[in-house]
Amino acid sequence: MSIIDRLLGRRGGSDVAGDHAGAGVDAATIEVGNRLLDLADKHRSGLLSTAFWRDKLMDWSMKDQAFKVQLFRFVDAFPALRTPEDVHDHLSDYLSQPGVKLPPGMGLAMQAGSGAKGLFTKQVTGQIEQMARNFIAGSDAASALPKLLKLWDRGIAFSVDLLGEACVSDAEADAYRDKYLDLINNLPGAVAGWPRNDRLERSHLGDEPRVNVSVKLSALSARFDPIDSEGAIADVMSRLLPILEAARDGRVFINLDMEAHHHKDLTIEVLFRAAAAIQGLHLGIAMQAYLRSGDEDARRVIEWCRDHGQRITVRLVKGAYWDYEVIHAELMGWPCPVWPRKRQTDACFERMARAFIDSTPTDKGEGGVCLALGSHNARSIASALARLRERGLPDEAIALQMLHGMAGELKAAGEDMGLRVREYVPVGQMIPGMAYLVRRLLENTSNESWLLASGKGGVGRDVLLADPAAWGARTRPIDDRTPNGAHGAPPSPGTDADDPTRVEALPARHMLSPVEESVGPQPFFTEPVRDFAVSATREAFALEVERAAVLSVANDSTIEDARSAIDRAEAAFPSWRETEPAARAKVLAHVAEQMRSRRDEISGMIIKENGKDWRNADADVTEAIDFCEYYARTAPRLFRGSRLGRFIGEFDEVRYQARGVAVVVSPWNFPLAIAVGMSTAALVTGNTVVLKPAEQTPGIARVFADMVDRAVDRVFARNAARYLDAFAMLAAPGETVGAHLVRDPRVAIIAFTGSKAVGLDIVRAAGDTQADQHHVKKVVCEMGGKNAIIVDTSADLDEAVVGVRSSAFGFAGQKCSACSRCVVVDPQGPDGPHIRLFVQRLVESARSLVVGDPLEPGTDVGPVIDDEARDKIIGVIERAKQRGVRLAIGGDPRRIDDDSGTVPKNLVPPHVFVGVAPDDELAR
Repeated sequence: MSIIDRLLGRRGGSDVAGDHAGAGVDAATIEVGNRLLDLADKHRSGLLSTAFWRDKLMDWSMKDQAFKVQLFRFVDAFPALRTPEDVHDHLSDYLSQPGVKLPPGMGLAMQAGSGAKGLFTKQVTGQIEQMARNFIAGSDAASALPKLLKLWDRGIAFSVDLLGEACVSDAEADAYRDKYLDLINNLPGAVAGWPRNDRLERSHLGDEPRVNVSVKLSALSARFDPIDSEGAIADVMSRLLPILEAARDGRVFINLDMEAHHHKDLTIEVLFRAAAAIQGLHLGIAMQAYLRSGDEDARRVIEWCRDHGQRITVRLVKGAYWDYEVIHAELMGWPCPVWPRKRQTDACFERMARAFIDSTPTDKGEGGVCLALGSHNARSIASALARLRERGLPDEAIALQMLHGMAGELKAAGEDMGLRVREYVPVGQMIPGMAYLVRRLLENTSNESWLLASGKGGVGRDVLLADPAAWGARTRPIDDRTPNGAHGAPPSPGTDADDPTRVEALPARHMLSPVEESVGPQPFFTEPVRDFAVSATREAFALEVERAAVLSVANDSTIEDARSAIDRAEAAFPSWRETEPAARAKVLAHVAEQMRSRRDEISGMIIKENGKDWRNADADVTEAIDFCEYYARTAPRLFRGSRLGRFIGEFDEVRYQARGVAVVVSPWNFPLAIAVGMSTAALVTGNTVVLKPAEQTPGIARVFADMVDRAVDRVFARNAARYLDAFAMLAAPGETVGAHLVRDPRVAIIAFTGSKAVGLDIVRAAGDTQADQHHVKKVVCEMGGKNAIIVDTSADLDEAVVGVRSSAFGFAGQKCSACSRCVVVDPQGPDGPHIRLFVQRLVESARSLVVGDPLEPGTDVGPVIDDEARDKIIGVIERAKQRGVRLAIGGDPRRIDDDSGTVPKNLVPPHVFVGVAPDDELAR
């Protein structure tokens, strides 16, 4: 079994078309590859790519990773910088970070006087703008036409790509639709007079469209989110279908771009529905070989085409979001969706290419896949051509599609070999284009880049054309790239970092015993939140949410009940305090295990009792599990004692001990996570706990209390009765029972999360030390406040708008950290262009939010917690209107509620006020 077999978890055989081609095909691959490289060598001098690599900044970036990262961060921010001073200050800030080594002379230029500073800034600005011109053909189709014609005259076709991927509102989605329609309706006429080129316009199945347009589905919907797949598909299809109909009528080829992994399955499903909906359409899709799912994705498309008798073109690429996918997966605790090594991507690319070639139709009436190779790697191209010829298909059955401004020598070599060559040509403004530019720079200045290896002449052809599936036999790989431990906790001792199956299992280490002895501290892996892009997860979650039932718990505990609970907690304290720390930690581990096994059910309870949307409910459970795991791992070592030093005649040591009865008063906005966090921290350190949850969410608190009881039973078995009183939950009004609990002289600790008014009252009450109280109460108080997000002049507005919208209106703005104020910096004042654009985009983005039932996966804003909260919010809104504060968006909350029972009560739509004075109630 090959290494690739083991990486894919196979028991034998191959996944799609086999890991290795036959000996004859591989020999043919070497022959074709050498021919391609020979022709490429003749075209190296004088091409755009050569000039690019000769650029001093780029050459230096290839030598220094830290410099490259900081330089490209500056490039990404560059379009928003309006003055030479801004450019210089930002460049200096980025490149003065620790660990960044500047090219010779650059440091002196950055520190020069005003005159030299201006000259240096002008040179840097000019180089970045030149880079943009190398990669971006024009600001729109009209300005790009001269470059497109120049390409055509050189024997290269085009695929126009409209830059700008972030769509944050329905208005922006409509605008992108109109831009695509403009391209499709006008480009065919503009290029109709160009001379015919049979090599570019014919495949083995007949004529091919001259005009090719790439469409990003995320640009056509502000709700292209897999959590609500049907809603997302319906929204994007409402704008895509007019585009496809126009393309059919104008004989324009439409290629659906593949973006982040998060959108992969949605994109494939939209492809299938679009192909079925419109007959006679020339349609294609980009597919990514750096995804571990690449083989299965290929099979899925091939089988659909075969079963439906449809012909689809696949533009097979390696993928341009590798760094993002790795970092995002590590951040979320998800299995990494991309191959950790570039060679594995190359091997997957060859397998997928062979599978597509084997499904290529030989007759117009057949269903199947026509392949377009989106690669700058001679080995990858040669392997596909060899397979094509082995199958008896002509070279015109395949196309080469390469990036504009790159790999000119390979494009010229493809032309010399009589292949159909097409450039992927970005068109758009510099600001949205910079994200594209940075991805291209990162992709092609990495030390693993095939172009770099081949262009520098330091790597022999035996390595360049070697079978990537046999990489394990080589001792010096040219592109050894792994994400394992790069951004998070390192692999544990004994873990084979080269084995992705072991690496994927690393997050599961949270299942280890929390008291396992090891040398040094154990890494803590957070519980991953749900990835609702996975259909099986989404469907299972929806089913459990539907089934979940909220416990009916009345807030009827009395002051007498509170006294009794403290009596029992005080009596249980000595035994619980003297219990082995490891045993207390095991209780928390078992609570976490119960939460993990009932995760979706508990999320459903939170949605129904608290009104959170799917993602926020799941995150609440995730955080609760993390609290249990973290405290279980870290608390036991506190009780081992630590030596302060060695002194003659002295023994100095620090030990921690429990304090007594802890009262925990938890809020409704994190009904599980905060209740669990405050309670388990007290329990695991030997304190007994009385939990008084918020009156709005007693049901989920009761579920937690029951899990603690079961965990105590499991850990202590026949002796459990001794410890059951270490934890109690009282569902009761805060004004009476809560107030009594925090004032009881037997209480040693108070942990509170909630409003400022209640928190300050608790602090005052705790400070009143009664005569029969033998300790000073300790108070941990987290209280509400006002939060602001500051958007400065260089901010990426795509990120700023989405971030502010999410913080302000996620969970109906009821998180402690919710953005209630946004301060936008603009040197031109309140009416400056930066502020106007931000407000416009934020308002349209908020207008696109779905306000409704949190049980529905597509709901963005659910109800506020109760009538009192709703009336308070409406009061603030009405008073602002009466004072004349300008309302940019917001409807009448009273009109949302109805009596049909289908609309949740207490819905308040998003409101945005602008021009708020610093002393206004809204600001304060």
